[in-house]
Amino acid sequence: MRVSLKAKLTALISLLVLLVVFATSALYLASLTRQALAEVESKGEYAASEIYHQARRLLAQSRIPAGINPSDALALRSFIQDLLAHDPGITSLIESDVGYSPVIYYVTITDTERRAMVHSDPQMIGLTFEPAPRYEELMRAGLLRQLDVIYGPPRVYEVRLPLDLGGNPLGDIRVGVSTLFLRNQITPELNRALMLSALAIALATVSAGLLSYRILRPLETISRNVDRLARGEYSPALRLDRADEWGILSSKLNLLGEQIRGEKEAFVALKGNLDQLFARLTDGLLLFDRQDRLVLATPAAWRFLRRAAVPSAHPTAEELFAGDNALEQYLREAFHARQSAPWRVVELAGDTALTRVAVSLQFVESEGESVGSLVTLRDATTRARLEDQLDITAKLAALGRLTSGVAHEVKNPLNAMVLQLELLKAKLQEQGEYVQPHLNILSEEIRRLDRVVKTFLDFTRPIELRPVETDVEGLVRDVFTLAEPQAKQNNVRLVFEADGALPRLIIDRDLMKQALLNLVLNGCQAMPAGGELKVTPRAKSRHLELEIADQGVGIPPELRPKVFSLCFTTKPGGTGVGLAMAYRIVQLHNGSIDFMSESNRGTTFRISLPC
Repeated sequence: MRVSLKAKLTALISLLVLLVVFATSALYLASLTRQALAEVESKGEYAASEIYHQARRLLAQSRIPAGINPSDALALRSFIQDLLAHDPGITSLIESDVGYSPVIYYVTITDTERRAMVHSDPQMIGLTFEPAPRYEELMRAGLLRQLDVIYGPPRVYEVRLPLDLGGNPLGDIRVGVSTLFLRNQITPELNRALMLSALAIALATVSAGLLSYRILRPLETISRNVDRLARGEYSPALRLDRADEWGILSSKLNLLGEQIRGEKEAFVALKGNLDQLFARLTDGLLLFDRQDRLVLATPAAWRFLRRAAVPSAHPTAEELFAGDNALEQYLREAFHARQSAPWRVVELAGDTALTRVAVSLQFVESEGESVGSLVTLRDATTRARLEDQLDITAKLAALGRLTSGVAHEVKNPLNAMVLQLELLKAKLQEQGEYVQPHLNILSEEIRRLDRVVKTFLDFTRPIELRPVETDVEGLVRDVFTLAEPQAKQNNVRLVFEADGALPRLIIDRDLMKQALLNLVLNGCQAMPAGGELKVTPRAKSRHLELEIADQGVGIPPELRPKVFSLCFTTKPGGTGVGLAMAYRIVQLHNGSIDFMSESNRGTTFRISLPC
């Protein structure tokens, strides 16, 4: 649950007022408590002082009897104790102090060995007196400690006044103050003070809350509009009919909102255009500032750098090109040299389709000072592959035109030769045992030549596509059914392994089945010792990729440029038409086909068809 700024400020102001009033009330309670304790201390000191003066007068007026040796301390103490204990003045003062003061617990006069010479409790006279803590300690304690003592278990604190005779210590006058009596005396005043403090705290807090809520009411409206501006939501102009700072702030916010609205619309339009432009770029662009920190990158750049995720921060060139592959090492060294580098093709290791990258680094300068740098990455692998495909297509087109013309020119003479050969056979029947073998050879060679010419004509004849919506998996399963006899003969296991969901294609099902069957049969025939032939379809962004991978003997490097050439074959009895026809069928579907091969490890054909 989100709390508004006005509510936060109101709560904060109320809390501050609460703390101030609470602190003031605490100081008042401390002062009141200290004042009450001071009054009790004053009463104790007054009682001790009266007894002290009475005892001094009594001792000053008395004479030591003739039978007592002044140097005998025991006899002298006994004389003084008897004198003090039977003095009516001291007895009257002690009784009045204990009787009329509600906080005084006892009054006693002890000698230097803490034996009670006079006590408000006659039974204590002559006993060793256990002293209580001094009342001064309670006075020096803090408020919480004082309240803890007053409202804790009952205790006794003493107000002491030393008593001497002729400069020699005679003992102490002790006035005991009970915390129980002190509590009964101070509680009513503290209760009244607490009630007043609580009332003051409540009234001050409520008043501060209401006043701050009233003063900060426009802040809620302004805060709500600022939040809308931050989210990009533009509400109507803020109207506050005030001439103070709130009114000035609202007008400035309205002006700021209009400016932000215009700037954001321009920025959104520009960003949309740039996103569309960058999304269509096949080249990767990386723009760095003068500190070599990345400020702009196109989506294609991360494909060249083989990064699955885009960095959230703005890394430096050294951080971005920290990898150990050849491309990042080259760029890292170029940034260290601080010199522009022309186009250079870098070979990348790995099993990905992108193995060659053309890279260029340009440092941009203004008035002799570097202001940034631009890295351009280009797919050299696809470019070379397209150039090879265009070269093969051109060769096939030229070959098609040539073979079409030659086939038409050769077809008619071949037909005439066949007719003449049949007539010659009829005329030479009588000498058949001598010339028949030669005639059969001529007939067989003419038929073979006619088959070759027919193949040329079939290959160069225009093909009419009949596209239908086709399920890829069903198409491959049909091809496996047709190739099953050849696979069993070579002990080859046919495997279909889909990589994710597959879209349906609009293709000529029969022609594509023919192309796939040629590739599958070639793979089976390339594995005379058996193995596994796997067909793996993968759905890309705008096309479907089919991989046909065998575990055969592979294609020698010197023969790879001729693989899709018409009439090229390495198989005994082969026609050399299958792969050329597969290449043509894929091209008719606006697709592409290529392959990778390793000797004694197998060959992988890859067909890419638009979705």
